[in-house]
Amino acid sequence: MSDTINDILDSSSLDQLNILIKRAQEEIDRKKVDEIHATRHRWIEEAKGFGMTPEELLQYSGRRKGRPKYRNPADPDQTWTGRGKMPNWLKDAPDPEVYRIPE
Repeated sequence: MSDTINDILDSSSLDQLNILIKRAQEEIDRKKVDEIHATRHRWIEEAKGFGMTPEELLQYSGRRKGRPKYRNPADPDQTWTGRGKMPNWLKDAPDPEVYRIPE
């Protein structure tokens, strides 16, 4: 911090410091909103550059989701494609092949 800011802090009363904190937080919030708007505008322009809408850009993952190869019988909503970290329900299984989904 500059000496000027330190001087202001040193010479301010508690009430003045609380007002300063409140005002600083308001300025932080305002700047965040400004940066969010600027980022949003950049994304819209980037999407247009690809011939896409912003919604299409946000939905695009670049990779297809792999088909599940294993299913948890205790919770059929839990599946694993065989890629990435093996889930605990499969890692703890005595024979993981029992959980394999038939092709």
